[in-house]
Order: sequence, then C-alpha cells, then structure tokens
Amino acid sequence: METQRMTRIFRFDIVVLLLTCVLVSAPTKAQAQDPTMDIVKKMKEVFEPVRPSTRRVVLTVTSGGETVQFVAGQARKQLSDGKRMIMVLLQPMDLKGNNYLVWEPKDTKPTAVWAWVPFLRRIREFTTVDAYEHYLGSDFTFADLGFVRLHPYYRLLGEEEHGGKQTYKIEETVPKERAYYSRVVTWVDKATLLPVQRDYYDPAGTLWKTETFEVTTINGVPTPIRIVMKDLQAKTSTMQQIDNVKYDVELPDALFDPMKLPVAADSPLWQSSGAQAGAAQ
Repeated sequence: METQRMTRIFRFDIVVLLLTCVLVSAPTKAQAQDPTMDIVKKMKEVFEPVRPSTRRVVLTVTSGGETVQFVAGQARKQLSDGKRMIMVLLQPMDLKGNNYLVWEPKDTKPTAVWAWVPFLRRIREFTTVDAYEHYLGSDFTFADLGFVRLHPYYRLLGEEEHGGKQTYKIEETVPKERAYYSRVVTWVDKATLLPVQRDYYDPAGTLWKTETFEVTTINGVPTPIRIVMKDLQAKTSTMQQIDNVKYDVELPDALFDPMKLPVAADSPLWQSSGAQAGAAQ
C-alpha cells in the first residue's frame, strides 16, 4: 500500500511539474501576437484599394539643375488571379508607348513585371534583379513603383511622432535583396494607416533615398496625389504628381494582358480619362 501511495504521489508531482513548465514556457497572448504584419496588411489595403481606377501621373525628374518631365496614364484592377497595374507612357511623343505591367498573384508566387520598349520591339519579363532598374532614368525603380509586398521580413521598431503625425515605425529587410537595399524604414500614420515617409538604405547601411507622400481623399478613398523620391547621395529627385483620379472605372481585362503591352498606349481609355492632358502646373 505504501508503495502504491508513493507511486501516486510521484505521478501527481510529475503532472504538476509538466503543467508548470508548459505555463512558464508558453508565451502570453501579448507576446504571441506580433502586430507588425497586421499593420502592414492594413496599410496595403488602404494604399492599394481594390476598386478599379485610372489616373494621370506627371513624373518630374530633376538632376544637376535640369528638369525632364514625362506624362503617363495608369490603371489598376483586381482580376481573378490577383492585382494588376499598368503604366503607359504618353508624353513626350518620341517616347510614347514605353509601357510596363505589374502583376501581384493571389497565391504565393512572386510579383511579375513586364515592359515594352518600342525601340527594342520586344516584351521583356523582368527578373528580381531587373526590377531594381530605374524607371525612365528617374529615382524610382520598377520595384519602388510596384505593390506593397507581404513577407515575413518586417519588424516594428516602435511608435513615434513623425512629420507631425503619430506613426508606426516599421523596418523591412529582405535577405535576397540586400545587394540593392539593405533595409527600408517606413513611417505609417496611425490614424490613416497610410505611409508618411520611407527611407531606403544602401548595401553598406547608409541612408540613400527618402520617399514622402501627400494624400487627399477622392471618392471616399485616401489617395496619394504627390510622391517625392530624393536620392541623397546623387542629389537628384523625382516627383510624381497624380491627378485625374477616377475610381470604379470599367476596365477591360485585356488591358492588363502583358502580350497587349505594344498597343496599350493606343487604348481610348487614356483619352476618356484625360490622361493625355498637358502636364500639371
């Protein structure tokens, strides 16, 4: 009997010990939930509304005291296989038709980018490295102009006042892309969940470029109307002035077909959307 009693006590002690270990080692609810991805996902939802839209983008590149301006039409749509965005260069006329298309699949496949350059007369599909080429010699790469990406390489650095707004400070570091940007730091407005500023660091960890956003509400949608990218090392800058924004536009799926890029600039969409109007003053 004494042996059985001791056995029962021993087993009870073991159970208590195991339960104690589980309770001590298990993270609390606050520790287990990382808010970073939730913030990034919400920023993406606000920054990239799924409502089909068109807009005109006036790109002004300033370098060495000289300024060059381009006018493009842009359209966005959520298709059955994911988001697509097309940018069609309309002015100057001698460069008209330099177009590119970005596709963000619904599944885990990486974002795809295609470009049509009339001079080369071929549709080019970009590799990951190609996506960091500069668009029209501006301070924006094709990757900079694409969609906000969802991946596990974000972390919340804290909350602070930035640009007169209360913000989340979020760092992005993608190991396979460190050859171009070692990290990107984004300040996200806590009130609107829209980006206020992004800082891009070169492979050596030195601040390279800063991107700032001016936002207004159009048809109930918070919409960037001015985006400025400054290269602090080269002392150049590029401004995107965005106007003629229209939401809930009827857009044919064919417009977002990469094989149709050579004729995308001829679409009547750009005339009806006012995208070919003169550059903004």
